[in-house]
Amino acid sequence: MSKLKKVLVLLAATSLLAGMQATVARAATEVTVVIRTAWQPAFEPMIKKFNADNKDVQIKVLWGGAQDQLIAANKAPDVIWTSDLQINDQKNLLLDLHRFIIRDKTINKADFYPELWKALQLGGRQLALPMNFNVGLLYYNKDLFDAASVAYPTASWTQDDFLAAAKKLTKTSGGKTTQWGVSNTFGWWGEWLIHVRQSGGDWLRGGKVALNSPSSIKGLQLFYDKAATLKVSPGPKDDGLGGFAGGKTAMEYGGHTGNCTSYNNVKGLNWDIAVLPKGFSSSKGGELALEGWGVSAKSKNPAAAYKVAAFLVSPEVLTSQWTNIRNPVSRISVANAALDVAKAKRPSPQNIEALFGGVSTGMTLPRDIPFIKVTQEVVQPYIDKMLEGTLTPTQAATQATAAANKALGR
Repeated sequence: MSKLKKVLVLLAATSLLAGMQATVARAATEVTVVIRTAWQPAFEPMIKKFNADNKDVQIKVLWGGAQDQLIAANKAPDVIWTSDLQINDQKNLLLDLHRFIIRDKTINKADFYPELWKALQLGGRQLALPMNFNVGLLYYNKDLFDAASVAYPTASWTQDDFLAAAKKLTKTSGGKTTQWGVSNTFGWWGEWLIHVRQSGGDWLRGGKVALNSPSSIKGLQLFYDKAATLKVSPGPKDDGLGGFAGGKTAMEYGGHTGNCTSYNNVKGLNWDIAVLPKGFSSSKGGELALEGWGVSAKSKNPAAAYKVAAFLVSPEVLTSQWTNIRNPVSRISVANAALDVAKAKRPSPQNIEALFGGVSTGMTLPRDIPFIKVTQEVVQPYIDKMLEGTLTPTQAATQATAAANKALGR
């Protein structure tokens, strides 16, 4: 073979190889997902590494995109963000992940908190993989406890312990309250529903609103008494002194985990968390909410989409979430690694035993009804009237129950 022919053959082979490489590159499956911009510090480095390590699947992130609008426009991302409350509305959009999970060696079901895993099931289908959670906690101001010589809350606290501490931590001067024992949450179910559930009642029982049960009314009575009778928390017309963040309120009952970031940004606020005290009937009742990742039924490559969803709940990504944005995560192994750090070396909150322990006593909200809409628009006005003193707890519970059942057509 002449020298010229050798060169031509070599050029042809090089061209063919380049073409093959281009074909391989073009064959990579692009998987779309919407992720909140606030989560970017935790997710972006992990996703860049995934894309570098995986040539067959590439993640395309729509940072801060409007997922609901994309779904409405029939342009749903391949991986769907969902939650315990949204999963019922998305049940026809999400694939059952069971067939992928049983073949996936990276997903050990036993490594996820069982309460979180089950909360993303519907009709025997596993519609998403749990990522993180939120749970109601007892926040407390260490400096105010120390000044009043009151021992910090413990996991063994009862409702009586809580109320006794709230009384000691409430201060008055000249007929005015200068320090509250506990804050009060107005215009939202986040606190009163905990008291209802910890008293043995609930929002929904047997398919009907049950706020008028004796146990539910007992919980509402406590919520009312804290402000109106015991006067350890502000009523609607009282000066709330800036709430817990204001530094003049010793406790916050049922505060969400998202408050941690806010309170860490308050200069001079020396605080920590505890599990909620045991109520009149049960320790269970703190609001448990969670988020996860599912696969769109409209994805052109569900196997690739599942691979990305599984990656987004991998130990590496969840560790990045906990480390960078303090999202309480769904995997027990990642939680245990965080718990292995000595308390003195942890950033606030230091008592993360209460944070992860709260999963077992938390309760999710009803998901087969428009809970948020009915609670806020129908039930809450009666609770507000109760706090204002125009309705008794029994009257508020009775009227709210009737109105809510009517709204739900039950």
